[in-house]
Amino acid sequence: MIKASLWVSLPLSVAACAGAPSTVEVSLAPALISSLDGRTTVTALVADHTTPLSEQSLQVTVDYTDRTGTPHPIDPIDGTTNERGVFTATIEGLAWDGTGTITVTSASETGEAVFAVLDRTPPKVTILPPTTDLRVGPGLPIDIQVHVTDEIGVGQVILDATGGFGNNGGRSSTLVSGTKDGTVTFRLDVPGGAQPGPTLVLYALATDLSGNSAAAMPITLTVDPTITIATPPGLMGSMLADGSTTLLNDPRSIASSPKDSKLYVADVAGGACQGGCIWQVDPATGTVNPTPVFVGQGELEGIAFDATGDTLYYTDRPDRTGHLTWSGTAYVAPVAGVECNNAAAQRPQDPYHLVFDPTLGLLTPDGNRQELGRIATCSIATTGTDFTNHNFDRPRGIGLGPTGEIYVSDEGAEEIVRVDRGNGAVSVFEARIQQPYGVEWLATGTTAYAGSLMVASGDRVIESTKGMGALAAAYLRNTPIDLAFIAGTMFVLTSPSQGNRGRIYKVSGF
Repeated sequence: MIKASLWVSLPLSVAACAGAPSTVEVSLAPALISSLDGRTTVTALVADHTTPLSEQSLQVTVDYTDRTGTPHPIDPIDGTTNERGVFTATIEGLAWDGTGTITVTSASETGEAVFAVLDRTPPKVTILPPTTDLRVGPGLPIDIQVHVTDEIGVGQVILDATGGFGNNGGRSSTLVSGTKDGTVTFRLDVPGGAQPGPTLVLYALATDLSGNSAAAMPITLTVDPTITIATPPGLMGSMLADGSTTLLNDPRSIASSPKDSKLYVADVAGGACQGGCIWQVDPATGTVNPTPVFVGQGELEGIAFDATGDTLYYTDRPDRTGHLTWSGTAYVAPVAGVECNNAAAQRPQDPYHLVFDPTLGLLTPDGNRQELGRIATCSIATTGTDFTNHNFDRPRGIGLGPTGEIYVSDEGAEEIVRVDRGNGAVSVFEARIQQPYGVEWLATGTTAYAGSLMVASGDRVIESTKGMGALAAAYLRNTPIDLAFIAGTMFVLTSPSQGNRGRIYKVSGF
């Protein structure tokens, strides 16, 4: 509750009361109030017809709402008239664009005066640092977040950038629909030919619903041509491994083994394999073991482990899924054979990424049948089934949440769906990520990314989403295709792009 300050004219000599009040006249100075000042003076004259009355008790009340209809209570004032029958007080706290009525009551008589408050208070606007050290690389996407507040509501935020930076000529604007406290995100691209050094300057201007404007303090970004990955404040990224004609030539998926804490990568075009390979990668040094773990028959696309790491599962397009088992020192083909389904039945027909669920078995998006395939039992005699009745466009990635929730990325529809593990029903989880591919749930950590689905986006970012809302965790020059976690470190696999072969990036700080 807002308190009003009181100033009462004290009588030089108190006159006797002439009678009971019959009129209360109220005036305000000013009646049209600026929110920057936020105050007005109320004057009340209490009289018996034409005779002013001294020593008359009265109360001043204020009924005040802003333009959105939100009430702003102000404490009532009790007082007494002076020898001229006059009472004066200052009302403060009128800082919101709106209207109100001041009522003065003495005995059974009342008087009123109306007022209006004009918003003259500009919004507050701040550009948040987009990267840890305000350094960016040429050709990288970048998210610029602008934080705005206003007591009535913000109408528009405009971002300007110099140095050839940004889309749409370096200017973007967003209508924010009257939010009082919010953060607006602009995704821009650092030009590939951006000049090195502190050459990019960001400006932001916010306008509130009353037309008041305010500018943020500019931020200068430094262009560093050596940067191929940038991260928001709190995270730190670097390149771990770079592909060659024989290793990481066209990698598609990455996973970490609970057995040896190594990274395993499915590569559809490992040159030394004359086809698809699975490579083992040291997460500390980035060294790729030149001896493949496994050589497929077609294109090795997906890779996953069970909870203990005893079994490594993979997809081998077309028509095949298979598995390797832990020997104590390495993953090897089981004596009974590697097959997890009857390839001749062609179900799944075009399996992409996959996960192992202890109850449901293997789940894999089928790009040809446009369904989520289920392989209940890993056996050469098993024919897969459609786990949902949903017609996907280009289903690619799949991940499990902490309680077994199933998430599938649809690259063609540009959305992430959630699948009910009980009945296969599909609902949209996130519809604002460009060309999503690999996904992985991040369950723990101390950052805002904990408890969210991490998505490799064709927009060259890793997005974190908790459903209908995304937060970038890394900006890359190359296109990410999958990701994996070991403790608080994220490993990002990129596909051939920007003239490079496959790469693995390392992002710590989760």
